[in-house]
Amino acid sequence: MTRSTKAIMRLPLLQWLVIEMAAVITLSLLWLFVSRLAGYSAFIGGLIFVIPNAYFAHRMYRYQGARQAPMMVGNMFRAEGVKLALTAVGFAAVFILMEPVHVPALLFTFAVMVVLGGALRFLIQPKRQL
Repeated sequence: MTRSTKAIMRLPLLQWLVIEMAAVITLSLLWLFVSRLAGYSAFIGGLIFVIPNAYFAHRMYRYQGARQAPMMVGNMFRAEGVKLALTAVGFAAVFILMEPVHVPALLFTFAVMVVLGGALRFLIQPKRQL
């Protein structure tokens, strides 16, 4: 095998996070045309997606290589559980602690971010780690 076929592929997680945050800010600014509350709610809805997703990516991609496979699988299930719990806590906190909430902006932004997150998995190609 040559060196290029042995290289470990690494996801550009920082690029992924920057694209997601840019999308959240863009959607929030677009919702500002509806009202200030809608823009704020859209930003919160985007953060409810981005923060647990960033936690998942950090935990999931800490280990690499075939020898680390058992730890990767264990981390994947733990990280996914914590991600779902953080998302649920985020929604619960918003609906309990925020008095006025523009629900369509919050849910629309969250839904767009879920679709964008899925699309980014196909659009961003892993890079070789040297």
